[in-house]
Amino acid sequence: MATLTANTLVTHPETGEVVLLAVGGIVPEWAAGRVGAHLLDGGSPRPVSAPASAPAGSGSSEGDPPPKGGAGSGAQAWREYAAANNVEVAADASREDVVAALDAAGVRTE
Repeated sequence: MATLTANTLVTHPETGEVVLLAVGGIVPEWAAGRVGAHLLDGGSPRPVSAPASAPAGSGSSEGDPPPKGGAGSGAQAWREYAAANNVEVAADASREDVVAALDAAGVRTE
């Protein structure tokens, strides 16, 4: 099994629970297809987050968060906001997963 090079949040397919997978941990079988290769030891070098001016979890926030409903509230907008705030999320993370990762990192979501 692959090991993680960064923390990530993944929604468990059976329970719907958001699960933190920590750096250095082994990716469970149920999460194997849900974790981007860029987060795996020996995976793709493709980063999801933009270069950061502040470390993840610093509580700083780059710009205003996207709306949680209506126009501009899609998962892609939230993934871009996470990248601007140096919070790594899977390339296919849902809006809910991204918001949970931002909350865990102390980045403003309201």
